[in-house]
Amino acid sequence: MNEQAYIESKPKFSVIWIVPIIAIIITGWMLYQHQANKGHIIFLKMETADGIIAGKTEVKVRSVQVGLVESLRLQIEQNAVIATIRINKHYDSLLTEDAKFWTVKPRVDETGISGLNTLLSGVYIELLPGESESSASLFTMQNQPALISPDVQGVRYSLTAANAEVLDVGTGIFFRNYKIGQVESASFNEKTLEMDYGIFVNSPYDELISKNVIFWVNSGVEVDLSTEGIRVSTGSLSKLIKGGISVDYPPGTDADAIAPESSQYKLHKNFAVALERRFDLFDLYLIEFEQSIKGLRPGAPVEYRGMRIGTVEQVPAQLVRDGQPLYFQQNNTSIPVLIKVEYGRIYDIDEQAKEYWQGNIEKWINNGLRASLKSGNLLTGAVYIELDFYSSAKPESIAKHSVYPILPSVPSGFTALSEQVMALLNKLNKLPLSDTLGEAQSTLTAYKQLGLETEKLIKELNNKKVSEKVDKNLTQLQGTLVQLTASLKQFEKTLSTYQQGSGVMEQLTDTLSELESLSNTLKPVTKSLNEQPSMLIFDKSSGQDPIPRKGQ
Repeated sequence: MNEQAYIESKPKFSVIWIVPIIAIIITGWMLYQHQANKGHIIFLKMETADGIIAGKTEVKVRSVQVGLVESLRLQIEQNAVIATIRINKHYDSLLTEDAKFWTVKPRVDETGISGLNTLLSGVYIELLPGESESSASLFTMQNQPALISPDVQGVRYSLTAANAEVLDVGTGIFFRNYKIGQVESASFNEKTLEMDYGIFVNSPYDELISKNVIFWVNSGVEVDLSTEGIRVSTGSLSKLIKGGISVDYPPGTDADAIAPESSQYKLHKNFAVALERRFDLFDLYLIEFEQSIKGLRPGAPVEYRGMRIGTVEQVPAQLVRDGQPLYFQQNNTSIPVLIKVEYGRIYDIDEQAKEYWQGNIEKWINNGLRASLKSGNLLTGAVYIELDFYSSAKPESIAKHSVYPILPSVPSGFTALSEQVMALLNKLNKLPLSDTLGEAQSTLTAYKQLGLETEKLIKELNNKKVSEKVDKNLTQLQGTLVQLTASLKQFEKTLSTYQQGSGVMEQLTDTLSELESLSNTLKPVTKSLNEQPSMLIFDKSSGQDPIPRKGQ
């Protein structure tokens, strides 16, 4: 084939062929632009599609529509719903992988009432953008609204609670009745058997959270039955309905250094428990009581002349010797109680208080420092432990158990009162009153016999029967006088023992003094009970306030 024929056999391109190609390219570009203008497709997984309608339910951010639900379908396993949502093209940057979605509808819960506007407009989906730089197209619907927006300034902390009541997400954090934050998350830790809470404190109130603050549950109504009586306190109406968490500094202390973010604190059952648990420096002591410890409970105060210095830890103390509890040992009749002396209660600088206590405790016990049980509340039967000096106590030194040092104790309460009465009766029994009464009876008998003999002699003399019988009666009278004289001498000797300065007289005087002292001790109680019989339950009523006189 020659060159001319080859050229003629090649396919020829025409302008007509180019036009369809351009048209296809333009159409594709238009379709792409159309799809791009429609926005980005994402998929939202939810437990139920309650209130959500395809083609109608909107997606909003701060009440501005940014998307629309296009379709709804069941997941293959049929245990969830997949919603196909188209987000407008201008808002693609909102679809970060940590973005949150939730349904806005009428809600009434612990956080209050919300979503009432959807009663007329219908349910919509709220989008909360995240802070991640990565984007995503598959999300999961939250059951509850997000509480804290990323643009809200504040600091997050964590709380752990072992015995406090369970609180819900959204519960408020209050500083002196002013709301400064809220609970952001709540979960139960099955390993520690504690509730873990994440809380958020709004700025600038995070500056109030110092290292020494204490957290406690404030349920609105607080009733405290203790050795100090009955105490009822109420909070605001909102806390009465929803409850809350209170935070503050311990009484008598100022704010410490500001706590860093993510600091962990204990959440206590109430304010009283929060105060008890803040004393970290303490020593444990054992007290063995030779009486009933009924009414003594763990947490009861340990006081020194009315000043709280410690807390009862275990009743009875869980100590084991030779495989058996200590109070089950043979020939052991005492009940051991474990207490802790908390040095922060004695002095603000607990290290100095510890040094002072440990340097003087031996001397104090040798001088009569003893522990005793005291009634704290007759209504509840609660008792507490009091340390005081007893002049009648024999000098001792602090004993040492295999684990804890032992503080000596003395009987108290009704046990001590009964022992005083028994000692008084024993002293009265030891007095020689029976011998004295016997001698007095013998003397009176002699006097009576003398009177009879004299009367008989006078009758015989009146009848003028003076004979041998007179001599016999005179002889009998003489014998009676001798016996009477002896009885009088013995009675005189007995009475001399009761003269001023004699041993029996001094003993009787001491006994009567003790009896008078015991009577004087009981007189104020008897008088107060007569004036106000209810004083065993309630405090004694105080007098009325004076009314100021009208100006002249």
